[in-house]
Amino acid sequence: MSQRLLVCDLKNLLREKGWEQKKLAELTGIREATISEMVRNKNKMFPRQALEKIINVLDIDDIGKLLRVEYVDADE
Repeated sequence: MSQRLLVCDLKNLLREKGWEQKKLAELTGIREATISEMVRNKNKMFPRQALEKIINVLDIDDIGKLLRVEYVDADE
């Protein structure tokens, strides 16, 4: 049986822009540690305010570019 996980593609978006995590943290006011957790998909929650700041700074119109559902085997 598959399990659904919410995956953040922030790492790829930053790479496309040629930005470091530090730059995004400075532009959004989000702690660099929080940005790092999002990049590594280690955070347990995605606060709405943080997501809104990120999509505005990165000029994202489709939340699917930032977040996606990934299917994994429940046995893993």
